[in-house]
Amino acid sequence: MSWLDTLEDIRKKDFTKSPMAKRDEAARDVVNMASYACAVVAVSPIPFSDAVLMLPVQSAMVVTVGHVYGRKVTEADAKSLIVELAATAGLGMLARQGIKALLPVFGALLTVPAAFAMNWGIGRVAMEYFRNPGLPAEQLKKIYENAKKEGASMFSRERFDMFRKSKAAPKVEDPAPKKRAAAKKKPKTAVEKVIEGDFAKKLGKHKDVREAFDGVIHLDVTGAGGGKWTADLTKSSEWITKGHEGKPKLVIRAGSKDFIALLKGQKNAKLAVMSGELSLVPMDLDLVMKLGPLFS
Repeated sequence: MSWLDTLEDIRKKDFTKSPMAKRDEAARDVVNMASYACAVVAVSPIPFSDAVLMLPVQSAMVVTVGHVYGRKVTEADAKSLIVELAATAGLGMLARQGIKALLPVFGALLTVPAAFAMNWGIGRVAMEYFRNPGLPAEQLKKIYENAKKEGASMFSRERFDMFRKSKAAPKVEDPAPKKRAAAKKKPKTAVEKVIEGDFAKKLGKHKDVREAFDGVIHLDVTGAGGGKWTADLTKSSEWITKGHEGKPKLVIRAGSKDFIALLKGQKNAKLAVMSGELSLVPMDLDLVMKLGPLFS
């Protein structure tokens, strides 16, 4: 099976009920495949040729990554998005083309690892773009720079040669398995335990609340152990995910200590709003009333 066939199979799968970890894994596989495909394109000795030839590869990558995260992207939209995301690469692409102009044939071979790293960077930016809509350009640029370094460490000449000969999809290689294993074992913060544990259990217990609200909530917790979560009450299960996803019906903001106290029923939500400890956007009392049982 070719890597294009693999992408097509991925686009046929339904990820709507998949946990975020599974989506991230699938998206990384997609970016890895497209990065090796771009590395193959980079072998072309003609200056600027790969900039044109890579676009269909990257467009297919963006369309597939969008599908994994539940975003419908047309091929035309994907091409426009690639141009936007590639802007973070800046002179990197031009520098590679300059090498080709000076060193035809051999220069092209020198750009292969760079092409892989560049596309890996753009692919990781696309993942964050779909995973957390609304990220500022400066943050996307940082994501690209870090991901490009990650891509440079991941490139394998052996895997590249295998991909070039068979056009099959190489398995994504984790650049830092030990770090990832350590990250998995990292104990949860008090906020994570309350949101992903207690709050999730309350959502499961109060089906009437889920049906009455029937929308997406963005949780934005600041301070020690804070972070961003999404509570999607339109789902039948697995309501809580890390990061902000979808268009929220309500955004809840609070400090970590206040948020824990609210979820445990140790603090009155109305008084917290009046004191500024709890922020609700929009300030819709009807929506808040529907969520009342979750904060008691």
